[in-house]
Amino acid sequence: MVSLWFPKLSTDRLARPRPPSTESPTPRDGSPRDWSARAAATVVWRDGCPRLAAVNPHARTAGLRPHMRLADARALVPDLITTAGEPQADRRLIEVIAGWCERYTPWVTIDPLGGALSEEGMEACSAGGFGGDAGLLLDVTGCGHLFGPDEAGERALLADLVERLSNHDFACRAAMADTAGAAWALARYAERQADLFCPRHGQRAALATLPVEGLRVEAPILETFLKLGLRRIGDLYPLPRAPLVRRFGEQPVVRLDQALGALDEPLEPRRPPPSFRTRLAFAEPIGRPEDIAAATSRLLAALCRQLEQAGVGARTIEIALYRVDGSVDRTSIGTSRPNRDNPKLMKLFQEKLGELDPGFGVELMILAAPEVEAWTGTQDTLPESGVLPTSLLEDGTIDLADRLALRLGGENVVRLLPHDSHLPERVQTAAGVSVRPAPAGAWRRVADLKGARPTRLLQRPEPIEVTAFVPDDPPMTFQWRRHAHRIVRAEGPERLADEWWRPRSDGSRPPANTVPLFRDYYRVEDKDGVRFWLFRDGPYGTPANGRPTARWYLHGFCA
Repeated sequence: MVSLWFPKLSTDRLARPRPPSTESPTPRDGSPRDWSARAAATVVWRDGCPRLAAVNPHARTAGLRPHMRLADARALVPDLITTAGEPQADRRLIEVIAGWCERYTPWVTIDPLGGALSEEGMEACSAGGFGGDAGLLLDVTGCGHLFGPDEAGERALLADLVERLSNHDFACRAAMADTAGAAWALARYAERQADLFCPRHGQRAALATLPVEGLRVEAPILETFLKLGLRRIGDLYPLPRAPLVRRFGEQPVVRLDQALGALDEPLEPRRPPPSFRTRLAFAEPIGRPEDIAAATSRLLAALCRQLEQAGVGARTIEIALYRVDGSVDRTSIGTSRPNRDNPKLMKLFQEKLGELDPGFGVELMILAAPEVEAWTGTQDTLPESGVLPTSLLEDGTIDLADRLALRLGGENVVRLLPHDSHLPERVQTAAGVSVRPAPAGAWRRVADLKGARPTRLLQRPEPIEVTAFVPDDPPMTFQWRRHAHRIVRAEGPERLADEWWRPRSDGSRPPANTVPLFRDYYRVEDKDGVRFWLFRDGPYGTPANGRPTARWYLHGFCA
C-alpha cells in the first residue's frame, strides 16, 4: 500500500497557475504568484472568530500555524495574504489527483484513514478542509515490476510518483508498507526519508519509533496515552491486551493490529478496478490523431488477447490519455453483447477518438475493460463450407446498433423485446440494445395465440363509429377519422379478457368474484381491400341497467 499525504493542498491549489476559465476565485489579496513568494493562508470561521485553516511554507517560517486566530496572525505578519477556505474546491482537486494516480494502479481511494481521529479530522484529511491537507491510498500490489524487479521496482515506483507530483507543484510525502495503517503513519510521522519505504513484513520495526498519533485513535485516548508516558507506538507492544481494552476500549488494539497486519482493514476504491487492463508508455509525448489511433489499435489487440484467454467478452471499454500537463482525458465505448473482436471494437473507437484532446502531448495511454461477461459469440463459418451462419444478419444488426448508440446516445437506440402477456399493447416492450433478450419461449407463447397479429399496431386504440345488424354480429360499416368504410369480409370474434392478476395503474386489483372486462377482436376488410383490426370493448348494455353501451375501437392494420 502507498499512502500519499498532501500537507498543504489548499495553498498548493491557490499557488498553482490557473486558466482564465477556472471556477476558483482569485485570492482577495495578491495573485497566485504572490502565494508562491509571500506568506499566505486560507481562513475559515470557527469558534466564534476567523482562524487560519492552511498556511504556505513562507507563513509557517514566519511562525504561523493552522488553527491560529487571524488577529494574532496579522500581528505577526501584517502583510499576510488571505482568502476564504474552499473545502469543495480542495475536494475536486484531490479527485483529479486520484484520477491521475490511476496511471500506476487502478485501485485508488481518497484517504479515509484520517477520519478515525474525529469527524473534523475526516473533513480535513479526506476533503481538504480545516487544516488544508488531504491524502490518497494506492494498492500497488503487482505493479512494481513495471519499474524494476522485486523491491527495486517498488522503490522506483514510489520515487517516480513523488517526482511527478513535485513537478506539478504539489508538496507531498509518500510511504509504502504492507498495510494501509502503517503506510499512513509513515507518510505523516517518519523522520527520515529512508524510513518512508518499509520492507516486506517490516512494519513492526518501522512503527515502533513513531509517535502514538500514527495509530489514528481518538483525541481523548491519545491525551491519556501521553499522560501515561506512552509516546511511541512501540511502547504499546509489551502491554497486556485485556487491561488495555478495559481502560481504552477496543479501538487502540484494533488500530494496532490493522497497522501490523494481524487484522484486515477493509477499504473501498473510488472506482471499481477493471479486471482487464493494458497500458502503453511513450518515450516521447505523442499528439497526432494517427499516432493515437495506432496506439489504441495496439492496446486493443493486447486487451482482446487477454479477454480470449479468460473466455470472456467486453461490454464496456475505457481509454484514458495521460497528458504531460498532468491532466487526464477519457472516453469509453459500450457493446450490446460481449465482444472481443478487435476490428469491430476498433471501428467503434474510431467514432470516439476524435473527441479526445491530446493537449500538449500524451505520455501514457491505458485501455481497460471495467465490464465483462462470459463469451457468447458464435462461429462465423464452418471451415471450407462457405455456408453463412444464421446469426450473421443478427450480428450485423447488433454492430450497427452499437455504432448508432455511440453517435446518438444509448438511450436513443432501442429494440423490441417480447413480454409475457396476451394483450396486444403489452406483448412487447422497448429496451436498450444492451439489455439481454427474453428467452425464445416468450415469442412462442405469442405465436400460439389464435389468429395472426396485425403488422402495424396503433400507439393507442382510436374510437370508431360502427353499424351492425345485431349488436353481437361483426360490423358492417365503420367510420374512422371522418371516412366511412364498408366491410366486405370479417372474421371473429377473438375474445381477450383483461389480465385480472396484474395490478391496475393505481396499484389496486379488481374486486374478488367479478367478471373481468374483455375485448372482442375482428379482422375485417373493406371494399378497397384494406384490412383492419377492430375490437368491441366489453359487452353491450343499455343506459337503463346503469351501464353504457360498449364502444368500438380501431387497434391496428393487418397484412
